[in-house]
Amino acid sequence: MISKSAAVYATYHSDVSDVRTTPFSSADDIEESLTNLGGQNAEKLSSGWIAYSALVASQDPQFRSAVRDIEGFYGRDSLMLGLRNDIRYARTLEGGTNAVTSSLAAVEADSRRLKGAGAYVKEQAYSLQGAGWAKARIGNTDALINKMKTTALSGRPVRANLRSAFSAPDIDSVLVRAGQAGAPSLWEGVSSAASAIKFPTIKAAYSGQAARIRHGKEPIADKIATLAAYRILGEGAAPASELREAMNERSTSSCLKMAQLNLQQCVAAAHKQYEVPFCIGEHALTDVGQCIGEVTQ
Repeated sequence: MISKSAAVYATYHSDVSDVRTTPFSSADDIEESLTNLGGQNAEKLSSGWIAYSALVASQDPQFRSAVRDIEGFYGRDSLMLGLRNDIRYARTLEGGTNAVTSSLAAVEADSRRLKGAGAYVKEQAYSLQGAGWAKARIGNTDALINKMKTTALSGRPVRANLRSAFSAPDIDSVLVRAGQAGAPSLWEGVSSAASAIKFPTIKAAYSGQAARIRHGKEPIADKIATLAAYRILGEGAAPASELREAMNERSTSSCLKMAQLNLQQCVAAAHKQYEVPFCIGEHALTDVGQCIGEVTQ
């Protein structure tokens, strides 16, 4: 369930890669990106982000050893009871703070990527003003908005290739690199056509300060650590209801819902085709980057 939820987040980033690498050349291109990026289900995307963060956190060797040692000494039932009764418990284990810190490094990289993608797409709102097709009036903004709303009810379908990639035996070797301070976003090399998740090839060594939890966002860090512990114990260790609770994070979900609402209002106010990329860049990309980046300082 954790990997499947993370694949929702991966699917969103694959759509981001597509819009970053292929400039708009028609109104259909704009509409497709608007539906893909604006049709995310906010709660599922938020859960997917938490799940991905937990997968990265679960790679910390000290934290993994602590979880396994407690399971071996006290038994799985006692460990599960602790995780269930106190959302803060997992982060107090040895290596818990470092595990969350590694996940925050990945969060920061993703946030920067989304803001960069947003700037790139917004720039097209200006460069496209010279294209004849882009100066045409939008035929039916209500139809565009309703299509986004309908898609968002259930969310974008998870790409099968990405779901499979998160279940691949070598995924941990990729995730461990995503949690290194200064590392690029894992999603730089992931697009809709990707058959596997591979870490971006970077020649220079990573450098950067360790990410820190923003004051007031500790409950999110606690959820990440708890979910990471469940993952270390095995995907089937915890009931689905407990996994869903650990992935349920209201502040990020609310932020993403507001971004969607702002996107819809922006499109409603647009008149020409070239205006829509600004809406996509600002609200379907930059705002999302800000939403997930709020957990760090």
